[in-house]
Amino acid sequence: MRIYENFTSDNYIDDDIPAVCIGGFDGVHLGHQELLKYTKESSNLFQIVTFDTLPKKYFNNEHMLLTTNNEKIELFKKFEPSNLVFINFEHVMKYSPKTFCEMLKNNMKTKNIYVGNDFKFGANREGDVDYLIKYFGEDSVHTIPDYEHNNEKISSTLIKSFLSEGFVEQANEALGYEYSLTGTVIKGDQRGSQIGFPTANLNIDKSIQIPKNGVYKVDVLLNEYLYEGIMNIGYKPTVSEGTKQSLEVHIFDFNDDIYDTNLTVHFKKFIRDEIKFSSIDELTQQISKDIEDINKN
Repeated sequence: MRIYENFTSDNYIDDDIPAVCIGGFDGVHLGHQELLKYTKESSNLFQIVTFDTLPKKYFNNEHMLLTTNNEKIELFKKFEPSNLVFINFEHVMKYSPKTFCEMLKNNMKTKNIYVGNDFKFGANREGDVDYLIKYFGEDSVHTIPDYEHNNEKISSTLIKSFLSEGFVEQANEALGYEYSLTGTVIKGDQRGSQIGFPTANLNIDKSIQIPKNGVYKVDVLLNEYLYEGIMNIGYKPTVSEGTKQSLEVHIFDFNDDIYDTNLTVHFKKFIRDEIKFSSIDELTQQISKDIEDINKN
């Protein structure tokens, strides 16, 4: 898989791969995966075309994402595209639908296009599937029906709503893999160690969706090893009056110094809401119970 980054109308794809699958692909969820599988089944040699910045994120910085571009790259690799093209969105955002189609045809040698049936493009989202058909011809534009799970259309918005309610198992089902957060371990206030549960405090990309505050059963990928653990997301109300959200993970049977190390937390299950306890003792008892419950399942 060759990766083209910051692609503009000044750039050209070197090889002749006429099948192109286009989308925003935030989360690369089951709906996206169906489209990618359909593309691969139809044309074993194909390219994935997406944007360096998701258009919704470009126009609204508060818009949260499910995946970073690096995470997308890892998810795309499984489908073995010949090329992965990240179009520079700022460069094309004012393009008319015709100019965007000309770029696909001339710069990427596009002849067959695979998109979701609600795909929009061009300035003011004026381009759609009907326009692609008008430009490339009906036989050259391929779509699939909305992908549904439990009678709901799978979308990045739906998955984010699951996460914001703590429904990580439903989110994982819709994604087709376990939702995760990757970050760097930073120094915290050491309170976890003081009460017998040392935690790694995570600093993550601020544009990524964080699940609802609470306690979660997680797996932790660290230095290529997978550990079990428990994660707290929130404000630690028992020990702090602070207003800064923290993400802390206690890794079972582990006590190494991992400051400045990158790790990935995979969400398995929501355990409970974050609670303000009347004492540290009550907090430690509850953490012990949470860990016991996790180890039972």
